Amino acid sequence: MPSLSPSSLPRSARGQITWVTAAILAALLGGGYLAWVWVPVYIVDFQARQVVRDFMNRAVKDRNDDRLRADMIRRLEMLATDQVVDERGEPATVPAVALAPGDVVWERDTSGAAPTLHVAFDYVRVVELPFLDRTVEKAFTVDFTQDISIPDWGPSR
Repeated sequence: MPSLSPSSLPRSARGQITWVTAAILAALLGGGYLAWVWVPVYIVDFQARQVVRDFMNRAVKDRNDDRLRADMIRRLEMLATDQVVDERGEPATVPAVALAPGDVVWERDTSGAAPTLHVAFDYVRVVELPFLDRTVEKAFTVDFTQDISIPDWGPSR
């Protein structure tokens, strides 16, 4: 049985785009579009979680909860900005993670054997979908409880 080499195939069977190739190309383009739109949103969420963990670690030695909460909110507002349209119809720049002090749950519990700190808040990101002229709201929740006892590393040298 003779094998078919590329030169022995009919000209119409070589180099054409099949439905499988078109499906793979569409999937790659769709995945690239979704990554281009959503990866920056989730990177900011990851950074927000890092900021919260950092301030929870600072709370181990710093007992001024009001100042820690205010500094954390200020730091979260500096992570990223979003372009929105204000009430007058003009473009405005707003923080991507905008919180008021009352939006943040900051509970220090020192009554147990190991003191803990609970920090929680919700925020909403408005994501523009380019080429589709649509916006989507995505809600994120940050909720951490952490042990804030001072570690005992044994006798000092």
